[in-house]
Amino acid sequence: MLEAHLKPNTPRLCAIVAYYPTAIPSPNTHFPPSVQVLVHLAGAEVGVRRTTEVLGIQGKRKTVRKRVDPGAGYGQSLKLGYKAYTYSGCEPGFAEHDLDEYDAVAEGVAFTRSLTTVRRGFRLEPDIEGVHDPLTDATKAGQTEKAMKQTGEYAHVIHGPTLTGGVGTKDLSRFYQEFFQPLPPSFHARLLSRTVGTDRVVDELFVTFMHSQEIAWILPDIPATGKKVEIIIVSIVCVRGGKLESEHVYWDQASVLVQVSLLSPKAVPEAMKKQGVEELPVTGAEAARAVKRGSSKHLNELMLDW
Repeated sequence: MLEAHLKPNTPRLCAIVAYYPTAIPSPNTHFPPSVQVLVHLAGAEVGVRRTTEVLGIQGKRKTVRKRVDPGAGYGQSLKLGYKAYTYSGCEPGFAEHDLDEYDAVAEGVAFTRSLTTVRRGFRLEPDIEGVHDPLTDATKAGQTEKAMKQTGEYAHVIHGPTLTGGVGTKDLSRFYQEFFQPLPPSFHARLLSRTVGTDRVVDELFVTFMHSQEIAWILPDIPATGKKVEIIIVSIVCVRGGKLESEHVYWDQASVLVQVSLLSPKAVPEAMKKQGVEELPVTGAEAARAVKRGSSKHLNELMLDW
């Protein structure tokens, strides 16, 4: 398929996505600009097709085995004439659910890249925010039934620091009805930044609240302390088929514990005290404030040699 469309000979073709092909065109190959091309590679080697040329006359086409480089950064993009990625530690077949080579993480990353490529080919720009924001409003307002209509049957929500949330609409419905609500009247979230991808919305939020009641998803089984909390929350929402597929939520739990007086920076284990450690490397509300304002006079204070 890759070699068959090096020239614009199929007007209706807008995208080609190849999963772990046994051979790829030469790295210097450029496809027609009308075709979006994406290649997912896996394994240690791949065949590279080369055509010999003598005095301007094309000779036989040969396939040479080449080592697959790790790729640049965590994304592992390859420097080829067309968009290509490799997936370290994975073998061909990593996107096939019924094979031993299946790797859920690699499959998910590759799927998003494939979806991006195809949508660019068709010039589609779906309104992911149009699904994300109404769903957020529904969960905040306690409109669980409405929220579940916008949630995939096998969707999951996981709050990393406290391992709270749910898997599937049954669990999520119970979680939002019995444990997420009610939020404290003082609960307020301000959007600091938003990144919208093909199937994901990543929000960076400055969240404040008075711990005037138990908040099961942030401080499970901890009675109200009456303390004010200021934290940065990062929410990564995946939307597929117009419904919530997943949400992963992260925040600095050590900072929360410090602010509600459940963790003291001075609570250093004796073994560490003997090694000269005087204070735990944790911060309170200033960490969130620094991110919000983009600066802090306390920056790097925990590094004594700064």
